[in-house]
Amino acid sequence: MIRTFRLDDVDYIINSHYKLYNREFNYDLSFRDFIEDKVKGFIKRSNNKENIWILEIQGKQNGSIGINKINEDTAQLGLFLVETNVRGSGYGQQLVQTAIDFCKKSGFNNIILWTNSELTSARRIYEKNGFELKETRIQTLSNKEIIEEQWELTI
Repeated sequence: MIRTFRLDDVDYIINSHYKLYNREFNYDLSFRDFIEDKVKGFIKRSNNKENIWILEIQGKQNGSIGINKINEDTAQLGLFLVETNVRGSGYGQQLVQTAIDFCKKSGFNNIILWTNSELTSARRIYEKNGFELKETRIQTLSNKEIIEEQWELTI
């Protein structure tokens, strides 16, 4: 089940992102701080054109996705995570579709996202949903050099 964010999801979102990205990609604690800032910003803004959803299976949090308003026309997708134990079951696609549907209902014309070249499974889902790679840049984030990518979907 995909449900709307609750305040008791804050720790799950922050810690699940850090643990997974640390384990799979060796991200450091600065990534945890980045995620914490994103979640706290969402709570502080309390904007009805923004949302976070939680993938919940048998009462347990197993993933997330969020939408932030950039401007009246553009939303940004982020906080996308599917726990390793439920990957390959279509939940990532369901989360992305939930976010796209929300953006359409909210009147956005574009959705952007930033990811990196290491996240091949997520990139495949973005591409399958019509997102197009618009920009790449080499960045040092989380104490490592990555190829950061901006993807965009016109809706």
